[in-house]
Formats: sequence, C-alpha cells, structure tokens
Amino acid sequence: MIENRDGLVDFHISREKQGTCFFKLVSLLWFPFLIFLGVIAGYFEKISLKVELHSVIMIGTIFIIYLFFMKHNAYYATCKFKRRDEEMQNVLSWYVKNNQLTIGDVTKANAPIETFLKDFSATLRNSNFSSVAASVFPTLGILGTFISIALSMPDFSSQDSALLEKEISLLLGGVGTAFYVSIYGIFLSLWWIYFEKSGMSDFERNIDTIKENIKHHFWSKEEIEQIHFQESMKNFEKLNSVFSKITSNEFINEMHDSIGKRVDLFDNIINHEQNVLQKASAHFNDLLKVSQKGIKESDKFIKSYEDISSHLQKSSEILSIVHKELLQKDDKLQDVTRNLNQNIAQLNLTLLSLSEELKEINSKKS
Repeated sequence: MIENRDGLVDFHISREKQGTCFFKLVSLLWFPFLIFLGVIAGYFEKISLKVELHSVIMIGTIFIIYLFFMKHNAYYATCKFKRRDEEMQNVLSWYVKNNQLTIGDVTKANAPIETFLKDFSATLRNSNFSSVAASVFPTLGILGTFISIALSMPDFSSQDSALLEKEISLLLGGVGTAFYVSIYGIFLSLWWIYFEKSGMSDFERNIDTIKENIKHHFWSKEEIEQIHFQESMKNFEKLNSVFSKITSNEFINEMHDSIGKRVDLFDNIINHEQNVLQKASAHFNDLLKVSQKGIKESDKFIKSYEDISSHLQKSSEILSIVHKELLQKDDKLQDVTRNLNQNIAQLNLTLLSLSEELKEINSKKS
C-alpha cells in the first residue's frame, strides 16, 4: 500500500517538464498552420502554387474548425491529465476512504478503479468531438472541393472555340485548386489520427502505471474470491470437525446417557405431577364437603332469619298498635292536664279573693 505522509494515495505519474500544456497545442497546430500559410502565399503568388480565392476560404474554414476540435485531441488531453495528478491524488484518497471494506485484518477499497478513472478523465475533453473529428475533416474537404468546383464552373455559353477552350482551361484550373481543399481535409484527418493514437497510447501507459501503483488499495475480484474460498474451506473444516464429533462413539454414548437422564427426569416430573394431582383432588373433595356443610348451615341460617323476620314483623305490627293507643291516651292526658290547669287557675283566683277578704276583715277588727 503506497501512501505519502499526509495519508494520500501516491501513484507516481511523471509530470511534463514544461509548466503548461501549451507546447502540446503548438505541436498539434504548427504544421496545419504552415500549410494554410502556404495556401495564402500561393494565392498572393508569393510561391509557385496557383490557388483560387474560394479554395483559400474553404481551407481557412476547415482550419478554424480544426482549431475548435484541437483541444479535444488525446495528445493534449493526456497532458492535462498528467498536470492534474495532485487533484487526482486528493480525489482518489477520498474515493478509497469512502469505499473501504474490511475482510479479516485487511482493509481495502471495494470499488472499481476503472470507474473512478473513467469519471475523472471524462472532464478532460469531449469524447463525442474527438470520435468524429477524423471523419469530419475529410468530409469537409470533399464538401469544400465540390463547393469550389461549383463556384469556378463556367457556363460554357460561348460559341467561339477559342473562348470555349479558355473556359475549359479555367474549369480545369479551378478543379485543380479545388482538390487542394480535399487534400487539406485528408491531411488534417491523418494528422489528427496520429496525435490521437499517440496521446491514447501515452494515456493508457499512465493508466496502467496508476493501476499498478494503487492496486494494493483496492480489492480485486480474484482476492475476494480467494478469501471467500478460504472462508468456505474454514467453514467446511469446522463442519467436518463438528460432524466427526457427532459421529464419534463418545458423543453417541454421551447423547445416550443424556437422553436416559432426560427420560428419568421426565418420569420423575410425571410422578410428581400425579402426586400433586392426587393431593389436589383430595383437597378438592374436602373443600367440596366443607362447602356442602356450609350450604346446609346457610340454609338453616336463612330459615332462622326468615323466622326472626316474621317475628319482627309481628312485633312491629303490635308496636304500631301500641303506639296508636299511646297517642290516643296522650291526647286524653293532655285534655285532662288542660282542664286541671284551668281548675288550678280558678282555685288560685278564688284563693286570692279570699285572701283579700281576710285582709279587709283583719283591718276592720283592728
């Protein structure tokens, strides 16, 4: 397992000596640009190459399109990939830590490194542009050739043979320069393919180097299958030892003794349960007898209660009659008492009057 002192994965990619990938773009650009300059020089008759204006425009258009595609070439993208090794180191360390799987005493990432590298390198260029570039340039060259031929095509309306020959010579000259566009497009396609294959080879070498340097950080399918096989063998050995113990005479004798003990224990439990059941039945019979006696006593008590209740009812009736008689006698007594009080009051009046008379008599005698 290769790690630096900061705990980041170190995959040892050799960096480019230049500070940037500018010279990669220059390598892709210099020869197509020189050819385009030669075409312009031929148009201005600076060199002995006859080029028409329409061919210059078509070749310039293809060259501008090539400039747009150029940054998507694998030759330049591989350089960008190398320059991003520190960023890859950080992202790869995060990827390893967030996909760790511990099997036994070993901890590795249980994730495909190919997926990480594919996702990381997907932002380096547009693979759609790079895949069609090799066919786009020859197609544009052929299209530009036909456009150039159409623009340089005379109408052949002349009746004079001399003028007709002149028009034919103009046509042939225009066709000759028009083919420069196709040649340029085919050349750009070959140029693109060369650097594309060169860049892809370099990229694959870097990928192989990365995989080789970080393979100890990741579980491989073979390692997981081997560990699974080893664990299966261990489990099989454990099962084999358990089966051996089960089939041994000692284990069978122990099982027989254990079963015998369990049967004896079960018999003892049944006997105890029967004894408990008999005792419970006897207690239940006693309770039944006691309850029957209690029922009889309760019947007698109920009868006695009913007799007492009837006697109490009769007594209550007698008491009510006596109460009525007492009320009547009380009324008579109140009348007698009232009459007696009146008689006493009259007697008092009489005694008072008699007392006054006696006082008068005594006063007269004196």
